[in-house]
Amino acid sequence: MSHVRFRYFAGAESIPPDFVHRIRTDLARSMPRHRVADYLTTKQHILRESHHLVAAETAQGCVGLVAATERDPDDRPFTYVETLLVAEEHHGGTVAFGLVSRLFREITRRRGEFPELVAMKTYTPKAYTVMRRFTVHDDIRCYPSLDGSDPDEVRRLAGRLAGQLSPECRFDPRTGVIVHGGGTVGSDFWQYRPRSGNRRVDAFFSAEVGEFDRVLCLVHAPTPAARAALTAALRITPNPAPRQEIA
Repeated sequence: MSHVRFRYFAGAESIPPDFVHRIRTDLARSMPRHRVADYLTTKQHILRESHHLVAAETAQGCVGLVAATERDPDDRPFTYVETLLVAEEHHGGTVAFGLVSRLFREITRRRGEFPELVAMKTYTPKAYTVMRRFTVHDDIRCYPSLDGSDPDEVRRLAGRLAGQLSPECRFDPRTGVIVHGGGTVGSDFWQYRPRSGNRRVDAFFSAEVGEFDRVLCLVHAPTPAARAALTAALRITPNPAPRQEIA
């Protein structure tokens, strides 16, 4: 596999205009089974307003993008992952992990510690399973649980965040589903309905998540030990090198 370089941008305004064009065209070319051009046109704020962006590059061009913003509603700050896109030939590889690792490495370096609360809205069960993989410590809570076992305080927290992210939408705290939470981006972004390979997770998404709905996923790490565990899981070092490459 070609070497992958991860480039971090501290704010969308720091991305050179020609590189914004490359991100759009390269990802549209490398993700032919996804309507990337329409997606990035509909969600222009991602490349204009995000606080943190990481692009993955090979000799063939941009093969991945992750973007996040910092939110602080009612003095309950959280990091919101706006999008995670990976070229189809790199699905199942290490690019997604590299993007997320570099993103939170930079966020951690700027904040002084890993964020206590991370949120993401998703239509894909694969993204949900990725979030659940980070329950690497007993103090870490991943929402929704899918079996209805989430504590009331976690559901209330999810409701507050859903109100911040999609104030015009109805939210079901039992399932984590934000009804019409995808806005105008429907299921036609994907040529085929996404699957994770986990029957229980795939069945939940098939039964509960409509074409324009999104599931609000949370990773809550309320203790220093929990945040340290996440830092270790993402291989974030105290003094990171200026760039990271993987084979």
